[in-house]
Amino acid sequence: MDNSTANAPTFSIGGIPVFGQLILAPMDGISDPAFRWITRRLGSALSISEFVNTLDYANQKHYQKSRLSFRAGERPFGAQLLDNDPVRMAECAAAIYAEYRPDFFDINLGCCTASVTSRGAGAGMMRTPEKVASVFQEMRKAVPVPITAKLRLGWDDDSLNYREIAEIAVANGASMIALHARTAKMAYTGKARWRPIAELKACLPVPVVGNGDVTNTAQARQLLEETGCDAVMVGRGAKSNPFIFNWQDRDQVSPAELYGLMRYQLEEMKAFHPAGALLPFRKFLKAYLEPYGVPAGQLKAMLTCKEEHRLIELLESVFSTQGLEDFERAAREFRTRMQ
Repeated sequence: MDNSTANAPTFSIGGIPVFGQLILAPMDGISDPAFRWITRRLGSALSISEFVNTLDYANQKHYQKSRLSFRAGERPFGAQLLDNDPVRMAECAAAIYAEYRPDFFDINLGCCTASVTSRGAGAGMMRTPEKVASVFQEMRKAVPVPITAKLRLGWDDDSLNYREIAEIAVANGASMIALHARTAKMAYTGKARWRPIAELKACLPVPVVGNGDVTNTAQARQLLEETGCDAVMVGRGAKSNPFIFNWQDRDQVSPAELYGLMRYQLEEMKAFHPAGALLPFRKFLKAYLEPYGVPAGQLKAMLTCKEEHRLIELLESVFSTQGLEDFERAAREFRTRMQ
């Protein structure tokens, strides 16, 4: 149960071999190119982009294209698409494939944001099974690579149609199904229900990936054992501990490793945030520092800091209390690890 490369793949997406059982979940505002690269180097078995809204992509919005940037070392890489129009999604997929050559496409059937679901996209599309079928039919005609899907249990407790949707997707060409074991109405609250993951694994002829309530390695192992799923997708838990993809829990991560990660990530984010990386980095900063019990005033200073050199000074003051002395060495060693 590890993400180290072996002679035989753990599973395959179509004809694409995948090595490992832990995967970074695609998350809007989190799984950007910099974070994806870090988690991939730490052991995530594959990469999937933040969702690309094909309605926006059709209008050539720059931020949509920046989501599709990836390095060769990230392969297998999947581009995730979100929309409510099967034809537009297929046309967009063809354009993306021609320009970026992703290894596969993932259909977002799980986003539960009101602005998305209100137009029948994301988890909203699970309410129209015929449209799910159409998406896969159109996509299969448009691109020569595998197509996967990430879905939820259903819209709410009165419409738990995950099996119907998964079977429709597979019947129309889906090569892998990832199930977030919550309904759209639950969003990210309540307890994930893992039994449906086991149900899909038992009835589908394609790999099944489980997602929901995995924040440490013990939970990842438990999900694999209880459901028999092919891999575990880690979402919000990865934000505070990307080392989980190396089967490390946060209490096993040294201050030097975490400091090196933060310095590297901040630097890498600059290329994808031309207006400045400090603001988008804050969501990671707060999560990374939470176990250290940083005083409120000190944390606020870091979260409102507008100058990179000042933030680094503040970080060094935090990590010095954790016994770290050679900051540049820590940064250098992590950078080498990412090569």
